[in-house]
Amino acid sequence: MKKLLGIVVLVLIFSLQSWTRAEDITDIEIEGMSIGDSLLDYYSKSEIDEALKNPAFYKDEKYVEIFANFKKKSEYDNLQITIQPDDNKFIIHSIGLIKKFPNKIEECKKEIEKIINANIQIVGNSERIDENRISGTDPSGNTFVYLSSFFPAHGGFFNISCHDYGQEVYETRGWVDSLTWSIGSDKFKKFLRGGDPY
Repeated sequence: MKKLLGIVVLVLIFSLQSWTRAEDITDIEIEGMSIGDSLLDYYSKSEIDEALKNPAFYKDEKYVEIFANFKKKSEYDNLQITIQPDDNKFIIHSIGLIKKFPNKIEECKKEIEKIINANIQIVGNSERIDENRISGTDPSGNTFVYLSSFFPAHGGFFNISCHDYGQEVYETRGWVDSLTWSIGSDKFKKFLRGGDPY
């Protein structure tokens, strides 16, 4: 049976039982979706094609992040989903929620710590890696990512990050500074940790 992650305002509130009892990352639901589901179960092919018009590709285009609209009202601004572009089943490899912080990157970074501190009992036993780096999704090199990643023993990952987008990205794609939290599959985790994914 799927477990549901609860979200309250901007502070992420995990259901402690859901996270700790989950035997696999696929046991967790976000917006009704789980890792390993087909995106076609939630969005039509035409909706997916529309989202693919403004994607963020990873190295060698092995994976792509798309941004989808919520089916129900949400306090978050966008839904971010990672799929493999050559997979016509559109299997979901990560699911994320995005909250915009336009020109408020310091406020966004403080929110990361609030979320982590609110969930330290859940993520505290996971391997943690913190990174501040230039984003590989911006060829200009003017976008920065402030990222905390957690790798639970049962596989997969939980990421929380702030993206400080450069002017070029804002002008060409309309992306603004934002906070993203996401969960991802073990397969996608291995890709991300296997070298330079960008």
